[in-house]
Amino acid sequence: MGSYLGLFDYVLFVCILSLYLLLGLIVVFKNYRDGKNISFFLMTISVVLWNTSAFVSEILNNDTQKLLLSRLSYFFAIMALYFAVIFIYKFLVIKKTKYLVFFNSILFGIFGLATLFTGLVVREIIIRANGFDIVNGQLYILYLLLLLIFIIQLVGLPLYKYKKSLGVQKQQIKYLFFGFATFVLFALIFNVGVKYLIHSDQYYRYGNYSAIFLVAFTSYALIKHRLMDIRMVVARSVTYAILLAILALFYAGGVLAVERFIFQSNQIDLTQGAVRTVLAVIMAFSFQPLRRWITKKTDKIFFKNAYDPQKMLDDLSHTMGSTIVLIELLYKVTDILIEDMKVSRGLFVLLKDESELYTVQANGYRQNPEVDIEDIIHLAKDGTVVYDELEETSKYKNILRRYEAAVSLPLKTEKEIVGVFLVGEKNSGDMFSQQDLRILEIIAPEVSVAIENAKSYEEISRFNVTLRNEVKRATQRLKDKNQELRELDKAKDEFISMASHQLRTPLTAIKGYLSMLLDGDAGEIKVGQYDFINEAYSGANRMVGLINDLLNVSRMETGRFFLEPEDLEIDQIINEEVRQLTNTAKEKGIYLKIDKKKDAPSVWADETKIRQVIMNFIDNAIHYTTKGGVTVSYGKERGHFVFSVKDTGIGVPREQQKKLFEKFFRADNARHTRPDGTGLGLFLAKRVVEDHNGSIFFSSIEGQGSVFGFRLPMKKSEKIKASTLEPRPAVIPSATANVLKDEAEEKNPEDVLTEQRQVPIPMNEPEHVLKK
Repeated sequence: MGSYLGLFDYVLFVCILSLYLLLGLIVVFKNYRDGKNISFFLMTISVVLWNTSAFVSEILNNDTQKLLLSRLSYFFAIMALYFAVIFIYKFLVIKKTKYLVFFNSILFGIFGLATLFTGLVVREIIIRANGFDIVNGQLYILYLLLLLIFIIQLVGLPLYKYKKSLGVQKQQIKYLFFGFATFVLFALIFNVGVKYLIHSDQYYRYGNYSAIFLVAFTSYALIKHRLMDIRMVVARSVTYAILLAILALFYAGGVLAVERFIFQSNQIDLTQGAVRTVLAVIMAFSFQPLRRWITKKTDKIFFKNAYDPQKMLDDLSHTMGSTIVLIELLYKVTDILIEDMKVSRGLFVLLKDESELYTVQANGYRQNPEVDIEDIIHLAKDGTVVYDELEETSKYKNILRRYEAAVSLPLKTEKEIVGVFLVGEKNSGDMFSQQDLRILEIIAPEVSVAIENAKSYEEISRFNVTLRNEVKRATQRLKDKNQELRELDKAKDEFISMASHQLRTPLTAIKGYLSMLLDGDAGEIKVGQYDFINEAYSGANRMVGLINDLLNVSRMETGRFFLEPEDLEIDQIINEEVRQLTNTAKEKGIYLKIDKKKDAPSVWADETKIRQVIMNFIDNAIHYTTKGGVTVSYGKERGHFVFSVKDTGIGVPREQQKKLFEKFFRADNARHTRPDGTGLGLFLAKRVVEDHNGSIFFSSIEGQGSVFGFRLPMKKSEKIKASTLEPRPAVIPSATANVLKDEAEEKNPEDVLTEQRQVPIPMNEPEHVLKK
């Protein structure tokens, strides 16, 4: 018995059995807690027991054992279909099926027990020369009816769910249906068709083995390993099968035709060998063109939705490199994916931080989805998430379902999380292959960098607009403030001019009468009275000097400051000023001396104003020197008249030297030493010298002293014409010019008389620097 089983049968049985177990274990270990994986594993084990009991029943010689194993094979067959139904319910997530599952369980229990422990389904066996036949019992028809009920559910439920499915699930149902249809087809051929054609069960085992199609395609739909796309296997298998069949038929037909109709003999000679060689050469040369033609035709069938990955990556790279506007960039990227990869939709969700969205850009949606930032943060913190690889209980699966997405890609740079890119299912319903996912994962970091660049550009653009608006507003505010300052300065100039003129008249009278008292015009005065009158006269003198300074500043800013140059004996002027300040120096206990370098030439200048500059420099040096003394130097040097005053006084702090000649500026140490200064003397001195086409120089070291001086040109071509010197533009124009008069017009005989006798009016305090 069993001698009809050859080595091939044993090898095939072991291979099929091993494949069953391998696929079952892969699925169950993928997720051993999932109900559908467990039910698939039980279905696989039932198929293994079904095939094993049937195979062993053919090997054993004991009739009783054959009968028991036959009943076991019937039992395990119905068990395999029962677990297949349970698997379908769980895999398709069909709700409210509790009663149907209970009904199927009752039917399986009843017929399973009847099959295993009674002869109502398998009554006996009949031994034949090439095996044995099974004699069915009274419930066999009902057994077949139960199988039909299970098969109807296995076919009907996927068809019902297929219409309502999208994307990958629809493709998985195709795999399930294809595997089940193949299994049923082969089972009908070997278990029914062959049996009734040859009236024997000799080949029924091949019908049992056909369950491998159901197990293989179902496991593929579950695990979606993508290590090798099934379409590639099918397409290439069909291609080469057709190719080999054509070559085999052509070769065999050609050889038989030549031998039978040409040679009319069964003998093989050299001529026959040559003809066969020619045919082989023809087939060799025709193999590649024929293979390419068949490959092209089969690719159109199996790969009609294929795309060129390199071309798509090139298009994306070009788009990301040439587009800087964020919204345009996001739309173009999704548009390329929809066009090339044939996906249904795309959604970019960008984050500003973990609590705020930056922007959302959708493409392919009927209505833009409402985005929950918590969902996006969950997806952004993980890697690539594929809808079909998630369990039903997974929170990510529910999130992807809400956004109608099949794949989620986090967008990240080295520094931060940019957002999430959600990709819809393929239009064809195919699953995302490993190549698809690899391309998306290549794109993600490049898109992230492009998005960051576009965001930076957008932020810079917004900042520029904001900055321009702020600058515009600030400029307007400055204009308004400047106008206010002009008006205030105008009022100030008018007030100074008016106050100076109004104060000058009584001061002139006071000075004149005090001078007359000092000269004894009102009679002899006592010694004690002389001191008081002299102090009053000195105070009036200082007041006149201050008023003159203010008037000069006002004239400069209103264009009324004119020079009246003439030939001057500068040597005489300097000696007069030094003599008048000698007593002041002696009172302070310091020296005041003159260091004449060479004979002083005549200078073309305004005597009154140059005299004030000379007196200002010497007077400042005396006031700010407590030890040592002051040295006045002058002479001719390289075509210029050079005058300088060197002192050993307090000096000027280095950080304040650049502001020394500004109007109203006084150095800190100068304010402490002489609180009553105005900060106008040096400003006026610089202006007077520069209006004579000369230049001011100074140097200073704090605590060691200063050097102040000026140079005046001596060339006749540079002489100044009287009353034609154009004043410098005032910083803020004043309307007081019409109320000011020329200084010469304002003087009266008493002023002239007094100025010939008075101590020269100091122009400013020493805010200057010593040149060593």
